[in-house]
Amino acid sequence: MKKQRRSRSEPVVDDPAGTTMIWGVHPVSELLRRRPNLILTIFLAQKRDDAKARSIGELADRHRIRVEQGLPPEQAETTAHQGVAALVRTPPPLSLGELLARTSDLPLLLMLDSLQDPHNLGAVIRSAAAFGVNGVIIPKDRSAPITGTVMKAAAGTLPLVEICQVTNLADSLRKLKEQGFWIYGAAGDAPATIYQTDFNGPICLVVGNEQKGIRPLLRRHCDFLISIPLAAGVESLNVSVATGIMLAEIRRRQLPPSVD
Repeated sequence: MKKQRRSRSEPVVDDPAGTTMIWGVHPVSELLRRRPNLILTIFLAQKRDDAKARSIGELADRHRIRVEQGLPPEQAETTAHQGVAALVRTPPPLSLGELLARTSDLPLLLMLDSLQDPHNLGAVIRSAAAFGVNGVIIPKDRSAPITGTVMKAAAGTLPLVEICQVTNLADSLRKLKEQGFWIYGAAGDAPATIYQTDFNGPICLVVGNEQKGIRPLLRRHCDFLISIPLAAGVESLNVSVATGIMLAEIRRRQLPPSVD
C-alpha cells in the first residue's frame, strides 16, 4: 500500500489539581528518578529495610521529599505494594498543540478511543514507552482515568510517555492531518495487514475500545485501516498485546536500520 507524502503545514488525571496513590518499587523508583516534583510523600513498610528501600529513601532525601514509615491502610491491605507507596500529584495533561511541539523528527502518536479497563490502559502505555511513542492521546470522557492502578500496570513507564487529553478525538485527527500525519486505525476486519502496509512519515495509530473497537466516526477519519493476521481459531488479541505488535512493526518500518 503506497501513498503520496502529505505536506506538513490538548494523564493523566482524575482531577488535574488532585492527587493519587501509586505503589510498587519500580513505579515509585522511576517517578523519583524522572519526575520527583510530582511526589508529595513516600511511604515505606515498617519492616522493610533492604537495598531498594534504602535507595528510595536516599533519593527522597535528596529531593527533600517526606518519607513516612508505615503504609496507608488502603495499600497495607493489599499484596501489590511491595512495601512501597507514594502520594503523588496528578500532572496536568498536555494539549494537542503542546504535544505536537514536543514530537521528534519521526513522530509516532497513539490515540486511544474509549479504553475502559485501567489495567489495559496501563499496559498500552507500557508498550507505547517501549517503542518510543511520542505521546498518547486520550479523550476527556469515555476513558479510564490515569490512577494508581494504571501507573502500576504501566510498570514505571508512565514518566516516559507524554499524555495528551482532548475533548474531541475526531477534531484532533483533523488537526493531525493538517500537520502532515497519516492516520492508521486498528481494525480486526481490515483486509490490509500490518505486513502489507507502507509506514513512513508522521503517524498516528488509533486503537479502539476493548469490545467495540474504533467508533464509526473515527474510522471515517482514518487514512488506512489495518489488522494483525492471526492463526485459524484465534478471533482477536487483548488490546494491549495488539497495540504492542502494531507499534513494533510501525517503528521497525519507520526507523532506518542502525549502522555499526
